[in-house]
Amino acid sequence: MYITIQQEEFSYAFIGTLVTAAGYTLQTTTRGIDNVGIDITVTAPGEIGRTLSPKFDAQVKCTADSSFIKETQINYPLVVNNYKRLIHPQPSTPQLLIIVFVPKEPSDWLEATEEKMIIQKSAYWMSLKGKADTKNIEKVTIKIPRQNLLTPQSLQGIMQRIVDKEL
Repeated sequence: MYITIQQEEFSYAFIGTLVTAAGYTLQTTTRGIDNVGIDITVTAPGEIGRTLSPKFDAQVKCTADSSFIKETQINYPLVVNNYKRLIHPQPSTPQLLIIVFVPKEPSDWLEATEEKMIIQKSAYWMSLKGKADTKNIEKVTIKIPRQNLLTPQSLQGIMQRIVDKEL
């Protein structure tokens, strides 16, 4: 299996673990939707407040390049076409960018014993909705605050922000 496919599949499993722990569901998209920059949909089944089944779409990137991780932020080079889709001011469903970091060696991505499973390493999220357009041709560096660590609790906060129409 190509390492990029392995990273893609692992990133979905990584996010799926967090989503499940938050009490939500994860659906990977079909190739047609993936081709327009949406890789997954996360849904909160039932109601949050007065909103039935809030959800968001996400474009997911996975990398073993830890040079993107700086002291207070992640500096990730995103392809311009992907950036342009994520900055749309009125998506029908909120859209996020999620970056999953993994160790360089796939054998280090997780450890499983009878007592526990440890999944390496981390994921960060950001909404780019309404950000300025770019004149760049190839890539745009996205600066994601390290406080945007993706966790079950941050996923619950994201859903609440969606319900409150803040995302």
